[in-house]
Amino acid sequence: MNQVPRGRGQLILLAALFFGPLLAAIVLYFYFPQMAPQARTNYGELINPAQPLPDLALVDADGKALDRETLRGRWTYLYLGGDACDAICTNKLFQFRQIRILLNEKRQRVQRVYLAMHAEALPALRQQLAETHPDLQIYAETSAPLLREFLQSGGAMPQSVYLIDPLGNWLMVYPEQIDGQELDYKKVLKDIKKLLNISQIG
Repeated sequence: MNQVPRGRGQLILLAALFFGPLLAAIVLYFYFPQMAPQARTNYGELINPAQPLPDLALVDADGKALDRETLRGRWTYLYLGGDACDAICTNKLFQFRQIRILLNEKRQRVQRVYLAMHAEALPALRQQLAETHPDLQIYAETSAPLLREFLQSGGAMPQSVYLIDPLGNWLMVYPEQIDGQELDYKKVLKDIKKLLNISQIG
């Protein structure tokens, strides 16, 4: 005589175990969003969704015309520099050079790009930076500064470094400070190692 109630009870228990977490998640998401976990696994500020780069007209120090394909195929750390590299700039380039070196055999999947304000400044910049940064790519835009305006439209502060994925999407930004603290380059390195490990592109 107890078989039917017992079977019904087991069915109700199974339904509660199956649908309970889903129902709780829906209630928390819609009615208590402040209780959602705020932790993040990435250190840099993620651009969500990632934004494709605009069509670009670039030039290098030799006057060679380039386009946005130059910023595709590898992971790119892009620094918006001036027509000369000051002390802050020098330190920034050094830190990201070290990050790339510490990637060991995977460093070929990562490039560093310095975007100057004007094409006329490129030969002097190359002369200034070539000895300490032989792997640094130095470019300028030859038309309207689309890339500079595009990246700065996100509200990033000066001295930021922008991470572009191998498909040409703006993925992440590293401002001068994160959570009120100076940039922790060990955590930047951890980010790129994680991306290189999980990604088969670039």
